[in-house]
Amino acid sequence: MKALAYLIIIQLKNRLLQLKKKPALLILYIFIAAMLVLVIFASFMSDREGYEMNFADQRILLLILGVLGVLFLGSYISTGLSTGSTLFSMPDVGLLFVAPISSKKILFYGLVSTLGKTILTSSFILFQVSTLKSSFGYGTKELLALIFIYVLMLVFGQLLAIATYMFSSFNSRRRTIINAGIYVFLGLLLIGYLLIWRGGQIGWFQAFLKMIDSRAFRFIPMGGWAIMFFSGVTSGTVVDIVISLALFILFSALFIIFLTSGKADYYEDVLQSTETTYQKLTAAKEGKTVSRPNKRIKLRDNDKGMLKGKGAITIAYKNLLEMKRKSRFVFVDGFTIFATIIVSFVAYNLRGKEGSSFGILGMLLYIQFFITAFGPLKFELTKPHIYLIPEKSINKVFAASVSSMIKPIVDSVFIFTALGIIGQVGIMQCIFLALAYSSCNILYVGITILYQRVLGGQPNMIAKAFVGIGLLLLLLGPPILLSVLVGFMLAKSLLYLATLPFIICCLLFTFVIFLTCGNLLDKVEFTGK
Repeated sequence: MKALAYLIIIQLKNRLLQLKKKPALLILYIFIAAMLVLVIFASFMSDREGYEMNFADQRILLLILGVLGVLFLGSYISTGLSTGSTLFSMPDVGLLFVAPISSKKILFYGLVSTLGKTILTSSFILFQVSTLKSSFGYGTKELLALIFIYVLMLVFGQLLAIATYMFSSFNSRRRTIINAGIYVFLGLLLIGYLLIWRGGQIGWFQAFLKMIDSRAFRFIPMGGWAIMFFSGVTSGTVVDIVISLALFILFSALFIIFLTSGKADYYEDVLQSTETTYQKLTAAKEGKTVSRPNKRIKLRDNDKGMLKGKGAITIAYKNLLEMKRKSRFVFVDGFTIFATIIVSFVAYNLRGKEGSSFGILGMLLYIQFFITAFGPLKFELTKPHIYLIPEKSINKVFAASVSSMIKPIVDSVFIFTALGIIGQVGIMQCIFLALAYSSCNILYVGITILYQRVLGGQPNMIAKAFVGIGLLLLLLGPPILLSVLVGFMLAKSLLYLATLPFIICCLLFTFVIFLTCGNLLDKVEFTGK
């Protein structure tokens, strides 16, 4: 045990010493800490003003917590049924699994290591202290309770995924039973919700809140237990806190006993899960995909019809073929369906409210930026085959970008059609919102190319992040400001034309970026990364 404690201490020491060699990272940490102190200080200063506020229903926060817990439960069980989870990294496997140390102590080391990482990643909740105070009237006690239960759910989920994988691996009957149990569980949740909704003669959202606040729901693993713990903290009910913690601890202990019982050797299973996780992380950095050996790949004869084109256009056809293999309908995937459903839900609740459609557009553009920034385009520009095509660089860059530019256009048709029908938004406003969404996403493609041209050879990730944010603000600031000014000058009936300057600026900036950065593939500082 002393060796494992020494290993943890040395790891912490080395990470602190690395900050000397990475001053930019140290500055970033100091900046984040300063912002956190500022947020907490501003939150406590607002309490001194003494004015009364109308707080939101705390069941809304319980609903978020419960839905998050149920999603965690489903995702960890699904992970356990496929690849499993792990508490270790590849260096841990190579160093500890061959060492003369008890497997129970190594498992405890993995739990402590995972707990530390989870606490660090959950620190973002601290930035919500002002939101919790202004919306629900919560203080430090409730904030710490949220962080604690969030960390507890993640650690419990890791153990659940490992135990599920060890229990169901190489046994199709057990996997079938677990899958059937998931469907039965979801069916019971749906039936319970429908009974509350129809039986109580209340709205659909109030039915959700009533179901979440029911005593029966609080005994649902993870989501219900988390609600029981947090509501116990807010109401001062010690019994609920004790029952919730007892359930988490009891099942965690059962999982640990199962992992170390001797009937199941977790070394082999965790080794495979760790290797799979490592391959996924490596592939994500390089823009590749990891093939699953157990996944059956369907080959269709009509796929051969897409293998055509000449010169640079073959890159576009290749991207189309890859998209077709991922989804039966090209350009229509899970994000298209998910975004359409979410927009329909928000539009239904905000229908009739002035300016709500522009808020929905802003939310979509915010999400789409990260999808484009971390999408396949930047990896496509670094693959070897793109350099082997005897074409001009600008032609190859444009061909590689075509699919990334068409995808948002197709998405906008589904999303803003739903907005017009369910949100009762005018057809002209929906058309211009769709054009604004498409043109801004085309600009995101241009920003990705500009980013690769400027920072393709920069190894410092912190510098890349700061410069990337600067480029985004520099290119999006003028179009947004111009559209806001035009919106003030337009009549209410012509307000949909406020997005026209934004559309024109986005397309113009993208055109200039392609002209100036189209020679991206000819630059040594980019190709050498």
